[in-house]
Order: sequence, then C-alpha cells, then structure tokens
Amino acid sequence: MIFFHIDNSTNLTEAGQWTVMSLVFLTTCLIPVSVILMFRFTKVIKDLQMTTRRERYLPFVFISVFYLLVTWLFHRQLPMNQLLSATLIAMTAVVVLTNLITFFWKISAHSAGAAGVVGFSLIYSSKFAAGQQLLLPMILAVLMLGLVMWARLYLNAHKPKEIVGGSMLGFLICYGAIYFFV
Repeated sequence: MIFFHIDNSTNLTEAGQWTVMSLVFLTTCLIPVSVILMFRFTKVIKDLQMTTRRERYLPFVFISVFYLLVTWLFHRQLPMNQLLSATLIAMTAVVVLTNLITFFWKISAHSAGAAGVVGFSLIYSSKFAAGQQLLLPMILAVLMLGLVMWARLYLNAHKPKEIVGGSMLGFLICYGAIYFFV
C-alpha cells in the first residue's frame, strides 16, 4: 500500500522499493514458514495447527526474535523514512505482543495480522491524500479479515474471544503506530 498507493511516501527509488518488498516478504513470510515446517518435520510441534499454547511457544519466540532482528537490521542498513519505520515497528510489535500473550492465552495471531492490515489501510487512507486510491485495498483487507476470522472458527482453531482479541491487538497497534508517530 505504501509503495504503490501513497504518492511520495518513501525516499526510496522504485528499485529500492522492490528490494525492500522482497526482503520483507523473505524475512516475514518465507523464513517464518520454513521455521515452522522445520519444527514440524523435527517433531518439535505435532502438527501445523499448533493446537495447544505450549506448542506455540518455541515457534513464536523464534519468529519474534527474527522479526526484532530484521527490524533492527532494516533500520541500521536501509534509508527508511518515518512512515516505513513506524509500519515495520508496528508489524514487529504485533508479532512480539502476540507471542507474549500466547504464554497466558491462545490469542489468534492470524486475526492479529489480518486486522493489522485493516488498521494500516484505514489510517493510510485518512492520513494521506490517497484515500480514493486505498479504497480497493481497504475493501480487500476487510474481506480478508472476515475470511481469516471465519476460517479460524470453522477449523476450531480458536474461540471467538481469541479471534476478537487478536483482531483488536493487530488493529490498534497498526492504526495507532501511524496515527501517533507519523
């Protein structure tokens, strides 16, 4: 959304934007998925559902540490403006807080992530003059959140309170980070 829907939102060239997007995808999607698959094949976790809170501890701690490291490295190595920085820090905060909460309650990490996208799209559209450009991404984000919440319930992976809790966490952190710090 930042790179393609908000004009002049970064100080990066187009090639730099693609590099950052590729690095973010690699470090926040491919590597965490690989870690979870590794934990599954080495029998650290019983299945990919991680149905109990206890099964989530080690994968979530590893992913949280990884997000913290990536955020720190991005800030040290890349010329990030305030918007990119706040967005990356908010994403990392959602992951770390979800992990910490998991030690006490099985909050929905999927709902937290999907609601974070909704929070970002809402605040970007209200804070920047690109409101119309963000209408479609915002609609898609809301539909994705609904689908994720429904799927978690359908799969009996979470109770409604866990899904609502995750959604509130993701939305408030992501919306609030941009609202207060950009």
